[in-house]
Amino acid sequence: MKYQLPIIQELKAVKNKKEIVNIIRAQRVNEKVLVEAVKKLKVGATEIDLARFIVSRFKYYKIKALAFAPIVAFGKNTADIHHEPSQTSLKKGDWVMLDFGATVNGYCSDMTRTYILGQPTAKQKKVYNTVLQAQQLAERALARGVRQAGKVDAVARKLINRKFGRFSFGHGLGHGVRMVIHEWPSLRPGSVDVLQPNMVVTLEPGVYLKGWGGVRIEDMVVVEERGIKNLTRAAKDIMQIVLKV
Repeated sequence: MKYQLPIIQELKAVKNKKEIVNIIRAQRVNEKVLVEAVKKLKVGATEIDLARFIVSRFKYYKIKALAFAPIVAFGKNTADIHHEPSQTSLKKGDWVMLDFGATVNGYCSDMTRTYILGQPTAKQKKVYNTVLQAQQLAERALARGVRQAGKVDAVARKLINRKFGRFSFGHGLGHGVRMVIHEWPSLRPGSVDVLQPNMVVTLEPGVYLKGWGGVRIEDMVVVEERGIKNLTRAAKDIMQIVLKV
């Protein structure tokens, strides 16, 4: 792949209406598949079987290509940011992390949701609510006009670092989305990329505690002249992500 000059990356990052419509269509399919996948989350289900089910449902909806291979992680495996599905079985009390994306006319979607099978412990509630609050803080920063990517990242990271240490959030807050799943701009510590109207970016804070598990919540948003529009409709309140055993 040829290296693209920054100005070309920036121009591509600003979407027209048709491009945004394609991204939204891809996201709506994502949400259909998510609902179906969650119904399969029972004790004894395996990561690899659920990942295969997710792929099969995208095929059913006539999706020609996935944005990336689905990430399905149970229990302690959720502490692995880029976990590859294995034969690990789901148990009561486990975290479940689902991260996947579709493409429509070549345009990608990207979404992560984390669930708990059974009633959460006090620690699970604390971790989940911290990640959700960090995402909400980033959304509010964008809505009130913060546009330097590194500053948006810092708003979310400050809360997570304070509660769980600076090594618990091991990736950037987000990235641009278009015809590849990771595109300019990059919402990471120190980034000087400037967000502009009609850019589509992810907001995906996370907490990953080795040997215990992790939480990531990821939405896609469109930056607007004044504020943002969240393209992701999937539920994420803690009461909505607790699954019955």
